[in-house]
Amino acid sequence: MNIRLLALTALALAGSLAASRPSEAQEGPEMEAMRASCGGDYLRFCAGMKPGGPEVKACFKRNRPNLSEGCSQAIAAYERSRAGSSGEADD
Repeated sequence: MNIRLLALTALALAGSLAASRPSEAQEGPEMEAMRASCGGDYLRFCAGMKPGGPEVKACFKRNRPNLSEGCSQAIAAYERSRAGSSGEADD
């Protein structure tokens, strides 16, 4: 994939995520860290799926062993934050 197309795809992904998400105050820093750390993994494993949709969630879960270290750590931090606020992890 050429660099320009990759950059445009990443920019579109970032715009989609920003437009479709609730306020950052409701999400917390863990969600922001996950977005920042997992963009490349999204493009590698889940491109073509609607960002933030259930298909992407399933894709990341299915590919968890193959995700980058930063993305894996960000997802783990997000899951810990969700478990602490609701009493259980968000699958």
